[in-house]
Amino acid sequence: MILNSFDFLIVLPLVLCLYVAVIYLCRNNRYSNIVSAALLTSISYGFFLFYQPLGAMILFAVTAITYLFALVMERHRDRKRLQKTMLITTFVIIAIAPLAVLKYSSFVAGLFTDIFNNAANASDNTFLDNLFLPLGISFFTFQSVGYLWDVYRQKINAEHNFLYYMLFVGFFPQIASGPISKADELLPQIRGRRAIAYTDLTEGARLMLWGYFLKAVVADRLATFVDPVYADYMNFSGVTCFIASVFYSLQIYGDFAGYSLIAIGVGRLFGFDLINNFRRPYLSQSITEFWKKWHISLTRWLTDYVYIPLGGNRKGKPRTYANIMATFIVSGIWHGANMTFIVWGLLHGLVQCLERLLGIGKKSAGKVMAFFRIILTFLIADFAWILFRMPTLSEAGG
Repeated sequence: MILNSFDFLIVLPLVLCLYVAVIYLCRNNRYSNIVSAALLTSISYGFFLFYQPLGAMILFAVTAITYLFALVMERHRDRKRLQKTMLITTFVIIAIAPLAVLKYSSFVAGLFTDIFNNAANASDNTFLDNLFLPLGISFFTFQSVGYLWDVYRQKINAEHNFLYYMLFVGFFPQIASGPISKADELLPQIRGRRAIAYTDLTEGARLMLWGYFLKAVVADRLATFVDPVYADYMNFSGVTCFIASVFYSLQIYGDFAGYSLIAIGVGRLFGFDLINNFRRPYLSQSITEFWKKWHISLTRWLTDYVYIPLGGNRKGKPRTYANIMATFIVSGIWHGANMTFIVWGLLHGLVQCLERLLGIGKKSAGKVMAFFRIILTFLIADFAWILFRMPTLSEAGG
């Protein structure tokens, strides 16, 4: 169920009242954690089943697979490094297989069709085009793979309680659009004794209201101007197209940040603290800083599970630049199965490499220079959002 739907707003108070009542009734029971976790897991899967029954089955499959794989990894911690590396590589490939097949198979088939220009293959791709894409599959796959990798690196112990792990992967506020939680942040909250304070309810409601404002008032209103211009940009002036691009930058922020705040607020209503995903990214003085403030949980995931395993900045400048580019290729692919997303990621990676090469961001700038850096960073991000928004590279370049 979508968090900004009327159905959700109708059901949420009923579900919250039920949850609070159960916590109150079980407050002196030693099984209170199990009961509350079971209820929250049932609520999470209930929302998913209401919206996408088949998606709930895929969510459960990914959860069960990564749960078992983590237990196997924990049992084989004393094996040789090569054996453990082969084991985790196999496990990660299997874990991301549903995401790869359901989200990217059509894109890969299309690339081969373009390369070989085979009309017969193009007609065969209709099956792939119609593959079912579960809600939030990118988010819950990344969250579960991050957990599996942390067990492999022995940063955390494997979670033996399957119910707790199910709730960690499938907690309903964050499953559709994040934020992506780390196991050492969310699992302790799940294991901890449930209690909801008055401040949780008021702060959760405040975050939700601000999120709905960004989504419904800012993003949705801007879309009424942006959508017609992007759909027929050839018939609009350059100034109008530029204004539309700026409005789209604000729209996508309102969409992403608004939905993230709603998710964080709902989590807070149920007594959970989720990571803040956005911190005024358009006031950044560089693209490097921008990615520390935009979709923070995704940036952190890419840093911890792509950039650092590739070597980070530990193996010289050329390798560092290559690692940055590889990380942002993954970021582009994660956002969507289209060449426009890959080029969008490459552009962000390239700008960050240039910033490192030029030493931008190492020294604090004066107020005037900081202002110009903010404007320049916004314009670069704004230009990149054109690639993000347009369906093809040729249209983006038009």
